[in-house]
Amino acid sequence: MDEFLTLTRAERIFYKFLAIAFIIFVLLEVVLRLSFNLFPVHIRSELHQVRLVPWMSRPIVHNVAKGIYGYPYDSIPYEPDGIIQIRVLPELQDHQVYWGDAHFRVSTVRVWDTHLAGFRSAPPRYPLDVMTFGDGFTFCWTEYADCWVTQLAKRYGNWFNAATPGTGTAGQFALMQQIVPPTKPRLVIWAWYADDMRETYRYDAIRTGAAPFAYYLPLVNPSTKPLNASAMFMTVRLVELALGLNQDPNRASYEVVRVSNHDTRVATPQRPHPAALSWEENRHGLYRAQEMFEQARRFLREQVGAELLIVLIPTKEEVYGDSLRPRFGAAYVDAAGEARRALAEYLETNGFKFIDAFPALQAAAQRGEVLYYSMSEYLNVNGNKVLAQLVAEHLDREQLLAAR
Repeated sequence: MDEFLTLTRAERIFYKFLAIAFIIFVLLEVVLRLSFNLFPVHIRSELHQVRLVPWMSRPIVHNVAKGIYGYPYDSIPYEPDGIIQIRVLPELQDHQVYWGDAHFRVSTVRVWDTHLAGFRSAPPRYPLDVMTFGDGFTFCWTEYADCWVTQLAKRYGNWFNAATPGTGTAGQFALMQQIVPPTKPRLVIWAWYADDMRETYRYDAIRTGAAPFAYYLPLVNPSTKPLNASAMFMTVRLVELALGLNQDPNRASYEVVRVSNHDTRVATPQRPHPAALSWEENRHGLYRAQEMFEQARRFLREQVGAELLIVLIPTKEEVYGDSLRPRFGAAYVDAAGEARRALAEYLETNGFKFIDAFPALQAAAQRGEVLYYSMSEYLNVNGNKVLAQLVAEHLDREQLLAAR
């Protein structure tokens, strides 16, 4: 028996090595979890769904609220809505969102006690001066205080932000029809971004039962790792990031390029730009945006005597066009902005009050400012600051919020 248990020197070295490796691995896993908040945001975005402990499914960042979409699209908890397309859950408290290199917290309120949707806004105070509508660019992919709407609300009376990410102009107008008449704002600011065209097409296709066109997703949360990642995943993913491996699950659709003094991800020129009007669903969405804006202007004046101000937000490929043209060509940059230009021309011709944010954002980019997140299409803190200043100047110049 003693002879059977006797280990050779080589065997003792081997088992000692295994024991040391196991202890190092366990310590590394513990240290990585304890130091999670010290990592840069883009690394935390990759790792936040790792198990808190190996024997539980609960991730490191645990949000109680869940929506209709599974990981990795569950960063914002949505519910379907047959009228307004989708809605964010109400009464969220510091719900954490990791989205590429963006990290922010979301709290939501109801516009009134029985309304089903949640809005990222201060509770409404009356008389209401401004109500804002739009998608993620108005909901804002920043902390609440850094959102361009919040910055303006601090300067211009009582505001309520009714923006809902993932919606298009049709769903947004349906929401406007619900909540504007009871709240009676004197000004409605409605922000438009190119992705609204596809979301409007999806809204119409769902409501009419029409088969959708081939759908080309806009930028989505880059992290695609499963919720129930093994305990080993955290270490493996850090090694992948360090070696530059497996960093972009959408690499067939996007490329990382150098713009001014930073790297950013943009749509590949190997296929039409997601905002190009060569996509049939975008042409549909552009026509519907024109239709919705006309109906909204008439609706607001007749129902509550409110004015409508439209804000057009450009894509990052347009804003960074000076840097992208030498590499991708002028046609690529022009296609990224053709819907915005067409809509601006329509609004100008038909006498709408509107702001085209492209010149101001382009000028800031030419000064070397970083305005969009590197790994998504959304405006960062600085981009929101530029947009807030632009809208403030317009409000003052046009006296749209003159004293009652």
